[in-house]
Amino acid sequence: MLSIAEQNKEVHVKSYCQSWLRLLSLQKFNEAQKLLDCPNSCGETWTEAKLKFAVQEYYNNTSPVTFQNEDLSKCSSEYLETESGNLIFGFYLPSNSEITDLTVEFEFIPQGNGFYAATINDVHVL
Repeated sequence: MLSIAEQNKEVHVKSYCQSWLRLLSLQKFNEAQKLLDCPNSCGETWTEAKLKFAVQEYYNNTSPVTFQNEDLSKCSSEYLETESGNLIFGFYLPSNSEITDLTVEFEFIPQGNGFYAATINDVHVL
């Protein structure tokens, strides 16, 4: 769960997502999965298999999938704070040695006292 005690929420959200991407690049999928606190609004949890399948569909092949720990500032990242206080952070997923236009959309849902539950809403091409 993400804890934010400061006003600049975007910095904390970006750092959290960068940590998730770094774990993927190191093939530490279980540890990356632990950064997700809850399923998305459709009840889905983005597992290693689902992420890899999304990338394989993007490339229209079944080749092995790799992820790169690219700086998110190079991945067309976008931040939004909703009226309800949810924080949305999306970025292009670096995989198979390129920055794709396959977007990962994280959502951070307020839990009180500066804590936010993290989930991935979707991985898709916009």
